[in-house]
Amino acid sequence: MYLYLFRVPCFVHSVFHLHNFRSPQSTLLAFLTRHRYLLSEHSTAFTPQPLVKMSVSESRNVAIVGVGSSMSRSLAIWLASLGWNIALVSRSEKSLSVIADEVRQAQKGKNGKVIYRTADASEPAALKATLDWCVQELGGKLDVLSYNAARVAHSDITEISPEELEQDFKVAAVGTLVAGQWFAAGNARVDRIAEGEYPLFLVTGGNLDKEPEPLVASLSTAKAASQTLSRLFAKVLPEKANILVGMPLIAGALINPMTGEYNEQFHPENIIPKAFKPFFEDRENRRDGKAGWTVERLY
Repeated sequence: MYLYLFRVPCFVHSVFHLHNFRSPQSTLLAFLTRHRYLLSEHSTAFTPQPLVKMSVSESRNVAIVGVGSSMSRSLAIWLASLGWNIALVSRSEKSLSVIADEVRQAQKGKNGKVIYRTADASEPAALKATLDWCVQELGGKLDVLSYNAARVAHSDITEISPEELEQDFKVAAVGTLVAGQWFAAGNARVDRIAEGEYPLFLVTGGNLDKEPEPLVASLSTAKAASQTLSRLFAKVLPEKANILVGMPLIAGALINPMTGEYNEQFHPENIIPKAFKPFFEDRENRRDGKAGWTVERLY
């Protein structure tokens, strides 16, 4: 049995970089203001579940696909502080190299690896080849695969073109499918399962799958598909491939629409230990195997 701790609306996560919307300022402010608060009246507040082991092991392998300057950057820096070997994947060479340098500076010890490679997540062959490269360069199978890729742009439902929707669908949805299938095809490290440690496929999300926004129609559609795929993987991968699936879901606006700065409560450095870390802790604490695993955690 797999537990879905929260099945309620939650807001788009920071990998989408809300401050990078290509929409008129008034439209963006209206959109952000609408989603300014943490939870709707139907939502449930985040409550961390008690764990026996409240620490994360060092020297593991992770690949993060869809690296940006916000959530995925903070995730990589935190894992680097634990001495993890980290592979970063994104489309932008310039921003990726800068983030890789920051992650290296946070690396614990001298033995941890931080590598990066540009790739278009919308192209299945390119994504699989890049993930193969990550395993080869890190020197072993992955303990965690994190998929964050999505394109954020203003896309009015009355104006969006079929080509734009198709491209966004490829990045967010097809990419999720390809990454999950690749991970399950013998690329996840499963030799620690006897010790209670399972590999993790981590797919970040928000609330656009449940509350689509007409101003970002393409993103809403693509993320709905991505999160449906993640939930389907969560039903199958634990039994078929001994892989757990986790979905950290962020319920509030990261950016203050009045200042353009992070809302303190939703700053990535605050979200990582509260919404992401429990997945990393719990995947190593499976004394009862896969039973009781929490797929979705709302922050």
